[in-house]
Amino acid sequence: MSTTTTSTSASAQGEVAQPTLTRIASASARLVAIDALRGLAIVAMALDHAAAAARVSLQAESYGGQMAALGSLPSWVLGLVTNIAAPTFWLLAGVSVWLYSSARLKRGATNAEITRFFLIRAGVLAVLDLTFAWLAWTGSTPYTHVLLSLAISLALLSLARLLPFKAFALVAVAWFIGYQVALPSLAAQFTDGAGVAYWQALSFYFSYQTFPASEFSILGWGSLMFLGYVLGRYVQSPHLRRWQTWVAIGLGMLGLWLALRLLGGFGDLAAYTRDLPIYYFVIMNKTPPSLTFLLFNLGIAALLYALLQMNESWLQGRPGVWLVWMGQVALFAFVVHLVIYGLLGRIAVAVPLPLPGVVKAVTIWLIGLCILIPLVKLYRQARKQRPDSVLRYL
Repeated sequence: MSTTTTSTSASAQGEVAQPTLTRIASASARLVAIDALRGLAIVAMALDHAAAAARVSLQAESYGGQMAALGSLPSWVLGLVTNIAAPTFWLLAGVSVWLYSSARLKRGATNAEITRFFLIRAGVLAVLDLTFAWLAWTGSTPYTHVLLSLAISLALLSLARLLPFKAFALVAVAWFIGYQVALPSLAAQFTDGAGVAYWQALSFYFSYQTFPASEFSILGWGSLMFLGYVLGRYVQSPHLRRWQTWVAIGLGMLGLWLALRLLGGFGDLAAYTRDLPIYYFVIMNKTPPSLTFLLFNLGIAALLYALLQMNESWLQGRPGVWLVWMGQVALFAFVVHLVIYGLLGRIAVAVPLPLPGVVKAVTIWLIGLCILIPLVKLYRQARKQRPDSVLRYL
């Protein structure tokens, strides 16, 4: 073979290899964008909990259909930002289950082994919620946080995923729609929380009067995890790897939210009426989760995901790589951030800062992030070095 021919052949191979490497890198970055979005959810959640620990209200949502008690403009605007956290966290939990399961199956793991992993992980989350998270929370009553509801939902998902996929998807969609249809009846039955047993609050609705208090009902939020598992099957498809697709999805969800909000009635326990100030148009029922609340916040999350896809380089260096770290060990970040902000909140209450409430909340939030991010980085490194240790369950 001549030198010219060899050179041409090598050049051709390079031209073929380069696009291939680019596609691989692009696909990897877009999966990393999911981690970054989950990291954003943790960061938004941290702001909400920093404010709560410092006894500063960022309320921008209603509970049980009751009128929301809004504070100053900065406080409820920041509350709108934090509202994306819970729906995004729940949905991406389901996406992660699919991605983990499919990856393990490709490596030769059995469904029994995968199910056992998720059941153990669910048990770990439940224990952490009833120990570290319970002690860290600074509310007026003992409080089972989101981890227990996540744990029970994860245990259910670990078993339900063994169904044929179409049957599973049908269950997920029927569950989501069915709960929204039943929500007004549930609200009428449990409207004031009086006489509600803890298991009823945990399963169907919510209550701050039970012992312990419970905010995240399994039926209300668990369907998001199941829908996330369905989404996980397609999230690596070429169509969903395009940021334009997520812009369309986000705008579509916001369009449906707008239509429901304008029509009133179905979709929210706290419908907007013209006698309310205009800004109440974006104040919706979070607990139990209403359809408009979920559409609004997941629509914004879809647009944020598109933004992350458009700017993949942000996730490879200082501007955004720490969000990826946060998202890759999200459950660890969640538990640790409760402890950090619980301690910082107690300090802030014991030694009052001469600052406006919103400034105090943001200051505590930033201080907490400066502590949390290095811990997340260290834990992520430790888990990568010991992939088969108990660290993999968090």
